[in-house]
Amino acid sequence: MKKFLLKTILLLFALIVGGVSSTWADTTGTLTLSSSNKFGTSSGSTKNDDQGNTWTCVGSNIQNSYQTTYSGQQFGTGSTNNTFTFTANFSGKIVTGVSITAAAGNSTPTYDISVGGSSKKSGSLSTTSKTYSTGSISGTGNVVITLNQNGGKKAVYLGSIVVTYSASSGETTTTTIDYSGITNTNKYVSTVAGSLSASVVYGSPAAAVPDASVTWSGDNDAVATINSSTGAITLVGAGTVTFTASYAGVANTYQSSSDTYEMTVTDEDPDLVTIWSENFSDYSADDVPDGGSYSYACTDGGGTTKIYAQNNAGGTSPELLVGKTSGTFEATVTLLHSTYGYDGNLTLKFKSNANNINVKTTTDGITVDGEENEGDGLTFSTLETHTVTFKGVTTATENITIVFTAGSSNVRLDDIVLKGKQAELTVVATPSISPASGAVASGREVEITCATDGATIYYTTDGSTPTSSSTAYNPASKPTITAACTINAIGIKAGLTNSAVASASYTIAAPCATPAFSVAAGEVDKGTTVSLSCDTDGATIYYTTNGTTPTTSSSVYSSELTINTAQTIKAIAVKDGYANSEVASATYTVIDYTSLPFNWAGGTSTAIAAVAGVTTSGLGSDYAAGNAPYRIKMDGVGDYIQVKTNAKPGKVYVNVKMLGGSSTSKIKVQESADGTSFTDVEELTISGNANDVLNLVTTNDIKAASRYIKIIKSVHGSNIGVGAITITGCESVTIGSAGYTTYTTTGKVTMPSGVTAYIATAVNTNTIHMEEVKNVPASKPIVLKATAGTYYLPIITTDPDDVSGNILQSSNGSVTGDGETIFALGYKNSTIGFYVVNDGQTVPAGKAYLKVGSGVREFLNFSFDEETGINSIENGKLTIDNYYDLSGRRVVKPTKGLYIVNGKKVFIKK
Repeated sequence: MKKFLLKTILLLFALIVGGVSSTWADTTGTLTLSSSNKFGTSSGSTKNDDQGNTWTCVGSNIQNSYQTTYSGQQFGTGSTNNTFTFTANFSGKIVTGVSITAAAGNSTPTYDISVGGSSKKSGSLSTTSKTYSTGSISGTGNVVITLNQNGGKKAVYLGSIVVTYSASSGETTTTTIDYSGITNTNKYVSTVAGSLSASVVYGSPAAAVPDASVTWSGDNDAVATINSSTGAITLVGAGTVTFTASYAGVANTYQSSSDTYEMTVTDEDPDLVTIWSENFSDYSADDVPDGGSYSYACTDGGGTTKIYAQNNAGGTSPELLVGKTSGTFEATVTLLHSTYGYDGNLTLKFKSNANNINVKTTTDGITVDGEENEGDGLTFSTLETHTVTFKGVTTATENITIVFTAGSSNVRLDDIVLKGKQAELTVVATPSISPASGAVASGREVEITCATDGATIYYTTDGSTPTSSSTAYNPASKPTITAACTINAIGIKAGLTNSAVASASYTIAAPCATPAFSVAAGEVDKGTTVSLSCDTDGATIYYTTNGTTPTTSSSVYSSELTINTAQTIKAIAVKDGYANSEVASATYTVIDYTSLPFNWAGGTSTAIAAVAGVTTSGLGSDYAAGNAPYRIKMDGVGDYIQVKTNAKPGKVYVNVKMLGGSSTSKIKVQESADGTSFTDVEELTISGNANDVLNLVTTNDIKAASRYIKIIKSVHGSNIGVGAITITGCESVTIGSAGYTTYTTTGKVTMPSGVTAYIATAVNTNTIHMEEVKNVPASKPIVLKATAGTYYLPIITTDPDDVSGNILQSSNGSVTGDGETIFALGYKNSTIGFYVVNDGQTVPAGKAYLKVGSGVREFLNFSFDEETGINSIENGKLTIDNYYDLSGRRVVKPTKGLYIVNGKKVFIKK
């Protein structure tokens, strides 16, 4: 009893100190219905009780009359069954009791009393006046009284409604969550989260609600859970969760209240900072990433490593395509900086498509978490964001090299991000010495650097340990190696521990021989190939083609380089145990050429000068357009048009027109192998009346080595206009030591000097004649005679000779002999002739052959110098028994000499 009184006194004291002036005495609101105070007759009519609370009556057949016998307003009659509801809103107040005075005449209507939607009292009305009460209740909201006639026997009479309630539901409270107890303020899954707490206050100024406690709850247990009593949080996974602190309140004293706190949980340590990121947005399609501020290296493998325009990796265009079959993308990222490095694991995230890609590091001391063997890395094959953890990184780690390697299919990469924890340096970074230990050329300077800002580098050259008393490194006066030595260096900075000692040992080595170029620098033909060589056996040559100085990271020379554009090639030779060679350099400009046949349809001197391989000199101003196509003006001796060709020219055709009078002019066609020394091919004369048009064509042969043709005005009588120009090519053919061969032409050709062409014609049914031709149509088989060598048959545009009677046939490579009917040109017993082709033997493609009837043994030799040509054929057989000497005597076994066969002279050489 004493404890209860003490607690009550303390509570009252707290209320007084807290500034609470209200008391919690009950209030009674009474609605009395009398003859002068009645609801209206319409449904929804209202009436206030003595405390101003508004009551509403809803129903039908409301009687606006007061019955003194039953002391109340009448509702309904005895003819129908009606239900009536009487409602007042007591929201914000605590209702403690409800009673009504009601009765009915000679019937038992029902009643129901509810508060806040919950039934509190129900029963039947008696036939006399009676008070019906809920008794002690606790609730808030609408008070609803329902009267039902229960079958419509008699009317219901309502006399009064009495509601007892508290004037207020209690003091308004405020609940506030305090999250200072969360030890993991960054909400990282792998650490302890701590606990939330809450305070509950009321009044102004605010005072704590005595003995207040809250209940904790959360809305996402997959992210974090909370102890409902203590507020202790356990982190589960990444995401967002909202925690709620709920205070239930004290009836009639303190209202309920709550507060919420939203927590975002990540699966990544928030202390990680971005070290390197790449989304390839700075590149265009088909670029090869060069890294910018990073060091990138790409290897094609069996595909092509380049920027790809699409977004197959789930990122945004562009992406990097890593070529299949061991294509690689390699990035070297700096970790050690002037005042900080990285300590702890590094996290790499990247997107890729569903093809296999391996990720590893080649940096000593760093491993990939989860790899089976050190250096294996991890392989991924799904379309999503992948995570790789690199372990073993310390503040002394200078950089990390990460290698992405494609499997058997092309891989797409995007959105690469490398993160780690920065750590301030406590030790000066170890200096870096360049070049690395090894053999160097005498006079080589040594560069020493330190990544720690403000650190001073001290070094020795005698192998001793450096101190602050040693020589301070000065970039303007670097140590120079002139003899074998060891350089040691340390970095020192106030407030930090001295660095570890860096060391590099050198010997003096002779340099590799300077690389040599097979083609001298200067003007070269387009397509010229250049080979590089070095007299130092086993040396590797590195080269560049953009004029930059080559290093061991440059391209390795393995095959000839083709010059198609102007460029400067630089090369060095490198070999272990040798100093690098001097840099060799050669700058090339390209002379373009035209491919034969060269066909110029006519136009201006500017237009022809723009054609590949063409140069002009001395030409006058072009003739007016009305003289087309003869607009190019030659108005003086020495005016020329020069054409460089890709092969030996055949014939030169020039269309000209006299435009300056009727005097005779001349032009020369000249040739040159190198474009510097020209000789005449032929001089062509232009004469006739004004405006005559002449088609000039060379008849003389052009040398096999010639690649330049110059059309130059040699005699000036009158101006001429130059129109169409054609320079044809040649077909080459080789004739062996026997002096004969067969050949099938490709185009229309003419015979050069020293070469005679023959076709075979049937003089009659018994005789084949070898007939000489000069100009041969395309795709025709012929026999060629010349001394042994390679000859060029110029292609012509003029009409060829008529060879329609030619009975030689052309082999396409599928003609085979049967031992009887197929005869090919051969050399047998020192004799040229057509000989039978053995069964199954093939006549080579491009060669010619004769097909005769069966039974012929072989053609005897023939002489192209004799009128009769080769021997006659009769009925498919050689006529060898009807030979007569010049006296008319029959010769059975003719030998070498002149005979009469079928009335014609035949000469047998053997």
